[in-house]
Amino acid sequence: MAQSRAALRRSYDAVAADYAARLGGELAHKPFDRARLRDLAARVAGRGLIGDIGCGPGHVTAFLAACGADAIGLDLSPAMIAEARARHPGCRFAVADLHALGAAPGRFAALVLFYALIHEDDASLAAALAACRAALAPGGPLLAAVHLGEAPVHLEEWWGHPVALTFRFFAEGELEAAMAQAGLRVLRSEARAPYAGVEYPSRRAYVLAERPA
Repeated sequence: MAQSRAALRRSYDAVAADYAARLGGELAHKPFDRARLRDLAARVAGRGLIGDIGCGPGHVTAFLAACGADAIGLDLSPAMIAEARARHPGCRFAVADLHALGAAPGRFAALVLFYALIHEDDASLAAALAACRAALAPGGPLLAAVHLGEAPVHLEEWWGHPVALTFRFFAEGELEAAMAQAGLRVLRSEARAPYAGVEYPSRRAYVLAERPA
């Protein structure tokens, strides 16, 4: 069963300050991620807005902006958006739900979803990807990152805060199949080992897809 959006919001609101303090600078230690984000920014340069979905404390949005992209960070958690605005006052952020992106068809030239899909079950994943497809302009790319593995991880406490979060781990090829089912064309799929001491010790998948023109 998919987690309720209200439970997700409450949980991330609860950990927002600690999350920002602990993970807000993580891109400095992730050269693979930085390279993929630079590539995406260059791919859509001059074509319009990049949406950083599930932006958290805003570090990916800020990196895209530093690459010259017209970027906006969107997150379900108001507390996360407050952290992002405080840490990156020169960037744009707004509270928004991934599942509501389709309400503005074709708004985005590209989307970034770094770990924005990790709380979805099969049905809600399909709905989320359909919303992303609708929100992309024709030919627009989507870059998603997820954990690879099998059993989900459930947290009821995180950094001393009560939460109710279940993290989905994807099998090899699972996200690519879901994207194809949602009408997205997969362009590239890569995996990497975790950066020791920087992030949770899971293998990661990075999938680049696009809405067909």
